[in-house]
Amino acid sequence: MSLEIPRPVDPSLHPLVTGNYRIATPAIEAFYELVVRCLRYRIMGALIYGPSRIGKTRAIEYVRLLLARNYPRMTSYHAQCEHKPRHAEGPFFANLLEAVGDPDPNAGSNP
Repeated sequence: MSLEIPRPVDPSLHPLVTGNYRIATPAIEAFYELVVRCLRYRIMGALIYGPSRIGKTRAIEYVRLLLARNYPRMTSYHAQCEHKPRHAEGPFFANLLEAVGDPDPNAGSNP
């Protein structure tokens, strides 16, 4: 008789083993509350700033997951904008179209 209890899922697939998990830090929770406040008071935009390599992109991904769960009828998009030395509308619009799934984001012109 085996004393080992069979597991329903292979332990090697556990999120802690695969590294596929997200944990909200206090900063990410504050970020989510800011986004919810903007939605509640219909604030049209907010700027989230931070130095490189501190986790802004991961925080955005986490907040989008929370928004999808808590506001299932709302659509959100994540557009990564490139830093340009001069004001450039073309790349901004191309990034925005790419984020919403346009098949050819560079096909049009600014107008």
